[in-house]
Amino acid sequence: MKKVYAFCFSALFASSIMAQFPVMFGVDMTGQVVDANGVHIAGNFGDTDYDGTFENPSLVNWTPDAYQLTDPDMDMIYTVTLDLVAGRYEYKFLNGNDWPSEESIPAACQVGNGNGNREIFVTGTASTFICWESCAPCGDKTVRFRVDMSLVPDGVNPAGVSVAGDFQGWAPGATILTDADNNLVFERSVNVGSAGSIEFKYINGDDFLFAESVPTDCGVGPNSNRLVNLTETNTVLTAWCFSGCSTCQQPTMVTLKVDMSLQTVNANGVFVAGSIQSPVIWTPGDPNYQMTDDNSDGIYELTFGLAPGTYGFKFLNGNAWGTDESVPGDCNIGGNRQLIVSGETMEAQFCFQQCTSECIADPDPANITFRVNMFEEEVSLVGVFLISGSTSPAWQAGAVAMTDDNSDGVYECTVEMSGSADVPYKFINGDVNTPANEENSGLAECGIANGIGGFNRLHTRSGDAEVLDVVCFNACLDCVISVSELQVVEQLNVFPVPAQDQLTVSMVNPEAQVLTMRLVNMTGQVVLTTNPGLVKAGKQTFNLDVAALASGIYFLEIGNQNVNQVVRVAVR
Repeated sequence: MKKVYAFCFSALFASSIMAQFPVMFGVDMTGQVVDANGVHIAGNFGDTDYDGTFENPSLVNWTPDAYQLTDPDMDMIYTVTLDLVAGRYEYKFLNGNDWPSEESIPAACQVGNGNGNREIFVTGTASTFICWESCAPCGDKTVRFRVDMSLVPDGVNPAGVSVAGDFQGWAPGATILTDADNNLVFERSVNVGSAGSIEFKYINGDDFLFAESVPTDCGVGPNSNRLVNLTETNTVLTAWCFSGCSTCQQPTMVTLKVDMSLQTVNANGVFVAGSIQSPVIWTPGDPNYQMTDDNSDGIYELTFGLAPGTYGFKFLNGNAWGTDESVPGDCNIGGNRQLIVSGETMEAQFCFQQCTSECIADPDPANITFRVNMFEEEVSLVGVFLISGSTSPAWQAGAVAMTDDNSDGVYECTVEMSGSADVPYKFINGDVNTPANEENSGLAECGIANGIGGFNRLHTRSGDAEVLDVVCFNACLDCVISVSELQVVEQLNVFPVPAQDQLTVSMVNPEAQVLTMRLVNMTGQVVLTTNPGLVKAGKQTFNLDVAALASGIYFLEIGNQNVNQVVRVAVR
């Protein structure tokens, strides 16, 4: 009878897999500047297991412009419905129609183990609505529950592992956890509404008969439940041992030290944050992870127990994000420091914002000139900007406008830099608060990870005034400046920028020579020609009538009998 039942169940399951179900994906873009190209979604919607056979033949995998979401009632909630067979899908929303306009997904709802996508398990008709770059609808909170079942004497119950708590009515078996990488750590992201705290227990099965016995050291109330205070919108819990107050492995006593001798210590103190924390990881300002300097030697310390393994962390000169250090490229792993824990005890010392254990004196303050070639870009009317972790304030709040005074497509700015020798930075084409405008994926091979899915450039300054090489926007290779290196005239200046009716060309002619001038559009078509003929040596000025030209970018070629000198100009 069992065999017949199993066969029937398999047949029914196979039949259900062939059926497609409408699944509505929704994202709340409130507070976001929606890209002109619209909101899109990309995922493994066609070939879910990447085996070459498309479970959903009419759909495609990971194509950023394939599926656009719409907002017909203009309430900033964008939706799209896809017909999907039952299965597990990974996906991301994009504020635009190309990489890297994809969202940065919080760890609380990432697939995990380095996979930064969302996931959904389709078993029938479904809908999911979340806030952009969050894990739940706007205003709600998400908790990623995690429990280590490796030391459970009788093993994992065939009915699975679940969590029950006040956030879901204490319903055993209703919230099943999964172990995607087979390491016996079961987890699941759950929307817990607007709760300020939650009580819960893990269950080895789907009935309270199999609920864990939480020790009184970490249990609360008459039933000894687990308690977590939710100070963040998205919370990732430590993988506690089932029926235990710590991780399953015997902890190593770790002493972390950070040399703050080159810093002005924040009045709120020095903290460490990362996956080393418990119960809530990556929480800045957790009082249990405040470091102290009892002997006033400038080195702050903290000792705590940690299970053997590999962890990411950062020091903070303060108690909130924004005061965290910029980790130099030589010791930067995914934007953070890395700590490999083993043995009974260990000690590790670092210098704040340096890779060495003891601090190396910072170079003298000095001007640095940053240069970026925008020749291949459509420059935003808002402008081009530099952002850096070494400005004050740092990053977007301290954005520096760049200029292209000679209209050669190379934008520049000069900034006095002080503090650490390592200067993390990047360029932005347009509004500095729109992530899609930043350099990102093009820096993957030469940049350092910033810890939130993107990349920064890095310059190690000398303490002397420096002019950096010209780099192409969102690219690793140095660029050839768009002005021809072959000089026909000297001190060439073209203005105004952009020109509206008349373009003035000012130059110094090094010697009497026959010159020609012409304007060429982006397709290579000559749209204006003038032949000054024999031009005397010395300073000369010419006016070109551009009133009849369409707005856009053009190339002004100034030539003699041997070579052409080229400069890019703009006409409005």
